Formats: sequence, C-alpha cells, structure tokens
Amino acid sequence: MDSAKDEHHEEHDAFLVASQSGDEDLLPSRESELRKPRQYLRLMLECAMALTILGLLIFPPPFASRIEGRRSPVPRFPRRTYTFVPNNRYLHEDMFENNHTTLSTLHNWIELSAAARGYIQVPDRTSYDLGEPYTVAVTRHEEGPGYMMSVFHQLHCLSYLVEHFQQGYGGLELTKEVAHHAAHCFDYIRQALMCAADTSLEGLTKAGPGWGSEHVCKDYDAVLKWANEHGAMPWRNELLPEDSTL
Repeated sequence: MDSAKDEHHEEHDAFLVASQSGDEDLLPSRESELRKPRQYLRLMLECAMALTILGLLIFPPPFASRIEGRRSPVPRFPRRTYTFVPNNRYLHEDMFENNHTTLSTLHNWIELSAAARGYIQVPDRTSYDLGEPYTVAVTRHEEGPGYMMSVFHQLHCLSYLVEHFQQGYGGLELTKEVAHHAAHCFDYIRQALMCAADTSLEGLTKAGPGWGSEHVCKDYDAVLKWANEHGAMPWRNELLPEDSTL
C-alpha cells in the first residue's frame, strides 16, 4: 500500500516537473529577450567592419599606397585613357636639322616635368620603406633630403638622348662622358619600359604604327599635381633661356 502511494507521488512529481519545465521553455526569459538586441548589434558591427576592410582593399586611402608590401608616400593615381598620337610640339623629324632647333623643341618638354625637376620632399621618410635620400635644395638657402620621382628621371634621360642624337647626326664626335651618360639612360629607360609593361593591344590604324591606339595610363595631370605639391625648391620660371632643357 505504502509502496503504491510512493509510486503515485513519484509519478505525480515527475509530471509536475515536466509541466513546470515546459512552462519555462514556452515563456522566454527576460535575459534571452535582452540578449537578442545585443546579438543583432554585434552582427551589424561585424558586417560594417567587413565592409570597411573590403573597401580599404579595393579603394586604398589616397595619401599613401602599399606596393607589394612596401609602404610609399606616393598615392595610387587614378587611371585615364589616352590615345597615342604624334605631337610636333615635343618631337618632329625636322628638329634634327641643327642644334638650335633640337634644343628649342626639347625646351617644350620642361612643361611635362614637375617644377622641382621631379625631386620630392618626404618629411616623415622613416614612416615608409625608402632608401637613403639625395640632398637637394629645399629653398634658396636650405638643403634637405629628397627623392627623384622615376618618371621625371626617365623624361630627363630621353631628352638627353634626343639632344645628343642630334649632335651625332650632325657629325659631332661624342665624348666618353656622353657615351657613359647615354649608356646609363638607354638602360634606365629599357628597365622603366619593362617595369611599366604596357600591355595595350595595338592594331592597324591610318595614323601609322603605334599611333591611334588607346592606352590606359596613370592620369598624368594628377601625377604632376602631386609632384608639384610635394616638390623640393622649384627651379623653372618664365625667364629660362629657350635652349634650356630637362
């Protein structure tokens, strides 16, 4: 009898426990209700962080760039499509008739270079992966560290080669110093061309081989603007003689 009563109580208690447990499951606790907004907030923050990281990878900040893991103060410049066409202001076949005509034409190249001839100041250079700087004129009375932007070095080299090509074309015997400088410039431009590796596909045009084809390049106006904003002491002015070159 007592045994039957005990079994009844155990069975009754078991149902009560099950019933109470079910009620608790059906009624969400205040803690779980408070937890939901926090979960949504965390999810939103994680999504925002992921989008921010993705945006920085696709559109890096304009004030600096990282090339193959190297930090550089030079930004990533916008791209622009240019059509290659001959421009007699900078080169033409008649410019080699005499030295004066050659220098007068090469004088126009000065506007293609930065005001400081391509020398750039980097005040916080230790923040970047840069080698030892040159010592350049920062003002008329002060020198400081500076770097040459490669594109302007390339323009100088090409201008030098054009000038001395005319001298050789005119029968002037070139000196050992000219040969040394010319060899440097030829090899420097060779490596610059291979570095840029313009893979634009050129086809047959009425303008002639290489002309009339489109190339996607750095926006050169943007490059000049940045170089002038960060340049060392400007050296060019409107009073430069007409035979001065890069």
